[in-house]
Amino acid sequence: MAEQKNQLASLFAACGKDEALKARFMADPKAVLAEYDVPVPDGMDVKVVENADDCVHITMPAPPSGALSDDEFEQAAGGFLVGMSM
Repeated sequence: MAEQKNQLASLFAACGKDEALKARFMADPKAVLAEYDVPVPDGMDVKVVENADDCVHITMPAPPSGALSDDEFEQAAGGFLVGMSM
């Protein structure tokens, strides 16, 4: 896992310096990830979007495969409610 994070960090840094690489990564992320030894499971789709000064993308986690109680869901989500003091 740490190795993949390092590979992604290297890829992001390279994209910051190389517009052609960045364009390829955005157009065909699986191929570029393979070049950086970041495996993508078969059947998994990968989309790359870029944040900008006036636009931030937030990724929602996939819902759990099994039903969780409210307490279990709160623990999985970190138990933090926006606007609530801790």
